[in-house]
Amino acid sequence: MTDYNKIEIVKNIIAEVLEKCEIKASVEFEESITKGLVFNISTPDSYLLIGRQGATLHSFQILVQSLAVKKLMGQQGQSEPFWFTVDVDDYKRKREWFLKETAKAAVDKAKMTGRAQALEPMPNYERRLVHAYLQEHCPEAESSSIGDDPYRKVIIRIKK
Repeated sequence: MTDYNKIEIVKNIIAEVLEKCEIKASVEFEESITKGLVFNISTPDSYLLIGRQGATLHSFQILVQSLAVKKLMGQQGQSEPFWFTVDVDDYKRKREWFLKETAKAAVDKAKMTGRAQALEPMPNYERRLVHAYLQEHCPEAESSSIGDDPYRKVIIRIKK
């Protein structure tokens, strides 16, 4: 069941942070069966909020979630968590699709060549998404991460 009071509180927190950053934007929310509540920010300055490979967006979400927990705990004595995602111009949805397609293509190439395929370096939350996707949708493939951050990348091999 959707708690519209909490949704308004989170929307206001996002709007306040954006205002303090002097970024003009609108915030909408949608309810998704798989993602839960998603607050999508629309702005012409989306590149400022997304950052390189979504790093700024990831940090922005952590900040908003921390502020929301503090505000919700203080106002309502709430003890159960309120989960939500912050996105900018559907960046996360598009990036997730891109990563899945890239992983699928790497599995196909590994099957054809018989050699391991390395994906581009990516943050840990994106690597986690790739590993989970491959585990669920490509049982013939196995994946691991190599390297040190920020150059850590996913390696995809075909199981023997």
